[in-house]
Amino acid sequence: MTKYGAVLAAGTVTLAALAGTLASAPTAAAATSSSCGATYGYVGKHALTKVSGRSGPRTGGYVYVYYSTATKKNCAITKPVAQLRGNAWGLGVGLHSPTYKDGESDGYARGQVYTRWAGPVYVRSPHACINLVGDLNTGAPGHLRAHYEVSKKDVHCD
Repeated sequence: MTKYGAVLAAGTVTLAALAGTLASAPTAAAATSSSCGATYGYVGKHALTKVSGRSGPRTGGYVYVYYSTATKKNCAITKPVAQLRGNAWGLGVGLHSPTYKDGESDGYARGQVYTRWAGPVYVRSPHACINLVGDLNTGAPGHLRAHYEVSKKDVHCD
């Protein structure tokens, strides 16, 4: 094999290995679920829609919901859309199971101003629906540009 043939063969092996790595890379939903734990699977997402303010997109972010059959718990995380990353603040998320009161969870921590994501928060909810809330703001504190929120009752029923 010539010197150039050896280099070409090595390059082909490297590209094949890289392609295999990229093909097995986790999706965005899977990457987010790792924040909840390895046993959590994606259930759905709920849009944070603009309720006040003029500037910014109509949808400001999402509350992502996951469930683990191993723990019998739901998990939720609030994240802004890409356009608002770096400009969002006051992110919040909360979960509640009307049936299983002992597992209530609230992601609103007093004195905290979350800017990248809120959560994960958990609630025990085997064979039950959950209620969820989420919100975020844009602009600087004291100079609110827009406020986004979502509130859903009796969703993701098992």
